Amino acid sequence: MTIELKHADCLEYLRTLPDESVDLVVVDPPYFEIIKDVWDNQWESEQEYLNWCKEWTEECFRVMKPESCFYVWGTTKQDTFLRYKLGVLNNVPGAHYQNWIIWSYDWGGRTKKKFPRKHEDLLMYSKGKDFTFNADDVRIPYKMKKNVRATAQNNPLGKLPTDVWTKNNHTTSKEYAGWHSTQKPITLTERIIKAHTKPGDVVLDCFSGSGSTMIACSNTNRSFKGCEYDKDYVDKSLKRFKSLTTPATKTRGKQKRSLNTIGDKAPSNNIMSTKGHTP
Repeated sequence: MTIELKHADCLEYLRTLPDESVDLVVVDPPYFEIIKDVWDNQWESEQEYLNWCKEWTEECFRVMKPESCFYVWGTTKQDTFLRYKLGVLNNVPGAHYQNWIIWSYDWGGRTKKKFPRKHEDLLMYSKGKDFTFNADDVRIPYKMKKNVRATAQNNPLGKLPTDVWTKNNHTTSKEYAGWHSTQKPITLTERIIKAHTKPGDVVLDCFSGSGSTMIACSNTNRSFKGCEYDKDYVDKSLKRFKSLTTPATKTRGKQKRSLNTIGDKAPSNNIMSTKGHTP
């Protein structure tokens, strides 16, 4: 198992990877003018943003192995994510839509003028119609110990989660990173990884941000390949990685960590280069 995080532009990094070399992609790209941070407001128009999304999405599918999966986080606070799904993802050769997952939470501030919005969206696509799904690796406990149907029995391993995932990410939790505005829960990322890969497989995240995918890979004994444009995020996510990875993976003899930046110079200042945003 290897853990490799590069300080690099997403497109420049993706173009260095061989065809069909990763087993799973989990990404959380900029939303486009939703977050106040600079990295979410670097495009002059929505179309320019979608054109950029088309480039990195096609690169992700190029490096994915057949029957592997692609997960992308987003928000429907505005219609941009819908246009990305319909105009970009649905037109990627070989991409097949499989799931629209909702991450539901009940914490943080809330409006009193309408029903408070407390969810984010997660799209799942596969490369080809068929894909790996390890159902028994992601089962959860039943709410009722005994099946209400007289002729049915509960699976001793538990039930499959639905497409609504509930997980609060309180500011008091150990994994909370106050320096990153859009981090995603590590446990939910681990669920994605376990569902579609086996130990030793390669998971890609080209918007590494707070490092949740990297940490989840280490905790589940999967190899990680990824990049992050923002050097401050790189440095802070490496510290977060050391504090949140399980002791077993920290001491595992076969684990190799490659956490250096690409050279000593920062990536090129290209407006189409994202300032890292991920789980």
